[in-house]
Amino acid sequence: MVKGIEHIGITVEDPDKAELFFKHTFGAEVLHRVVPFGEEDKHIPGEKLSSIQGFPPELAMTSVTMLRLADGPNIEIIGVSPVVTNQKRTIGNSGFNHISIYTDDITATGERMRQNGATMFEGPNDCFGCEAGQGNQIWFGLTPFGLLIELVSLPSGVATISTTQRWIPSE
Repeated sequence: MVKGIEHIGITVEDPDKAELFFKHTFGAEVLHRVVPFGEEDKHIPGEKLSSIQGFPPELAMTSVTMLRLADGPNIEIIGVSPVVTNQKRTIGNSGFNHISIYTDDITATGERMRQNGATMFEGPNDCFGCEAGQGNQIWFGLTPFGLLIELVSLPSGVATISTTQRWIPSE
């Protein structure tokens, strides 16, 4: 049966820069490198991956690094050749548009994002609707590699219409 999200894959222009951002900003740890960055003999041609995962046959997978990020899903950083250009995401984009990272100190985490090159939007902001509550806040930032990250802190919990509770990291 389904247990939850195991990892989130992010293809970026500069995999090393993205890896360092997650390590320095959020304390992520490298679990393993499926395709080590800079080792051309280990690149995977697109033709080999196309039928398996719809990977464009004209590209090559040049790096794949799995990061562990605290008590949530893993993050997979992917590099390709020819290099793709980072695309800035917004909530208004169709499809996958952001990840949300839970933090107990939204101000300090937002400042760490800024110190590591992220552009922070106005915030932190109080949550609204069913997420409203004492101390419940969100703050969005755009990483140097174009990924929109929502920081969230929900010390008061959230209202739900289900008997299932929203997942919040353990203490």
